[in-house]
Amino acid sequence: MRRFVTPLLSLAVLAALLIPLAGASAAGYPLLNGTYKTLFGTIDPGRATESMPYDFGEGIDGNMLDAASWDGALLGDNWRLTCAQKSGPAALISDVTYGNLRQMTYLTPYSGGLVWLSGTGAWATGGAPYYEGVLTSLAVTAVKQYLDGQLVSVVSNINFVGDFPGPEGSPAQCFVMDISNAQLVGMTGNPGLPPPAGVWPDFLGPLDCGQTGAHGTYWNVSDVTLSVIGNCTVPTRVTTWGRVKTLYR
Repeated sequence: MRRFVTPLLSLAVLAALLIPLAGASAAGYPLLNGTYKTLFGTIDPGRATESMPYDFGEGIDGNMLDAASWDGALLGDNWRLTCAQKSGPAALISDVTYGNLRQMTYLTPYSGGLVWLSGTGAWATGGAPYYEGVLTSLAVTAVKQYLDGQLVSVVSNINFVGDFPGPEGSPAQCFVMDISNAQLVGMTGNPGLPPPAGVWPDFLGPLDCGQTGAHGTYWNVSDVTLSVIGNCTVPTRVTTWGRVKTLYR
């Protein structure tokens, strides 16, 4: 699998790179407001992974989500979501049985995370090599179907909001992004649903996004919607960058 993360950098390098990284989506380079959909051909579908501390470690706080666009040849060339961590228990919001088919729906909160958008995407205004936004909330709705007590399918929707910071004293640009109909296609340690071939986002962590994991699940993402809302007011926060991530193809 291909990594998107570099090792820790020195404080001197961090100080030198922090300002251009944080300001890549601002300082005269705003995004175009609008809605971008896989259905319209304006944002790519993708692939996702959830890193766990061991095989079948679903539901553990600290499990980490990573997702990236996939156009059939390049991973993460259009958009990326990284380092969002499970931060609380899953809530069962629906449990319905039809004969021998049972469907259970769970809502799980995550926290943290960054979104990266290509500077050549349909949302780009030109001049910025990329846009990097900060997530303010993320939740995963997972629908699990059981036939005669056996799990036969899992489909998840990943919904999150955040903002692309503006220059100091200027409003941020808020966004909403939905990764819909993510289908479970593989997991480590399960011969009946083995890890799929090809290039997928790395397992990062869990717990520490700077570490590489070895256990978790693989998801195919068919539908993505990005809505850039425009200028908005966000709560005052202090962002601590423990490292600078270099994102590449």
